[in-house]
Amino acid sequence: MNARATAIVFGASLLLTGVAAAQQTVPQPPILLAPGQSPPPSSFQEAITTGGWPGLSNTGYPAATQLRNTSGRTITADNTVIDGEKISGALTIAARNVTVRNSWIISSFGTGAGVNGTGVIQIQPGASATIEHCTLDGSNRTHTGIWFQGASMVARANNIFGINDGIFAWDADNFTIENNYLHDFTVETANGHVDGFQTEGASHGVIRHNTFDVTQGQTSAVSIWNSRRNSDDILVENNLMAGGGFTVYAEDYSPSEQNPAGGYTVTNIRFVDNKFSTVHFPCVGAFGVWFTRGAPSDGWHRSGNAVLETRQSIDAQNPLVNGWECR
Repeated sequence: MNARATAIVFGASLLLTGVAAAQQTVPQPPILLAPGQSPPPSSFQEAITTGGWPGLSNTGYPAATQLRNTSGRTITADNTVIDGEKISGALTIAARNVTVRNSWIISSFGTGAGVNGTGVIQIQPGASATIEHCTLDGSNRTHTGIWFQGASMVARANNIFGINDGIFAWDADNFTIENNYLHDFTVETANGHVDGFQTEGASHGVIRHNTFDVTQGQTSAVSIWNSRRNSDDILVENNLMAGGGFTVYAEDYSPSEQNPAGGYTVTNIRFVDNKFSTVHFPCVGAFGVWFTRGAPSDGWHRSGNAVLETRQSIDAQNPLVNGWECR
């Protein structure tokens, strides 16, 4: 039996044990609280409802917003501000310093590979934008919530769903992604491989305090690759993640996974203080948290990462379930 077949059989057997068994594997360390401090959430649902993580109640356009009905369009004027609109159709940003806030944008391009590169919001080369407190609905017919191909981007407190990939950085640098809720992904559009965040080459980014909820047992919450250019200087900090095949990929596979030397590189990728939930799979992802058959060019940089429900540290390895390391 080859390694992948073994992983599939092992992963399937773990699913049968149930989440409860996973939570009993490692004794929970005591929680030391300062006076007046509340204990951390012990479940995924608690985390996104009352635990302060991004969820339905604290992302997207504010509930009291009076939205104006408008149509999808291309923004070409620098410093444009879009505020309080319900936009039917995708929004393309081809200007600098554009702000989109407190709005609901609905797109629908179709299914299959023919819609690769589409986005509820698309930021074109040379453009820059801040997208905050928006609801981005891809109708299960759009590749990405945000297709970022521009000069810089800030995405903050958005509710992103109905897409195949949440945010895709395509040959683009200088981005901050924080306090977003990415969920209800679809396999019906683009290539069907789900990712909360994905790049094939990006640098100088921060991915902080987002909720990535991937119910599918394939691909990832965060994937940082290098098939098109170097990936460098990306901080992945204090996120809540669940699901995927492996929940995280940070892999040098240029020019190939078997022989990555000599191509583009993946360097200075830091995973700090992230929480990983067993809400969908005992191993967090179907097979584990960290992809096991590849790594960044300069090795893993991990500190403070733990399983939400058990508080098991996973900086040095994948979660342990029934005495076995997930892989």
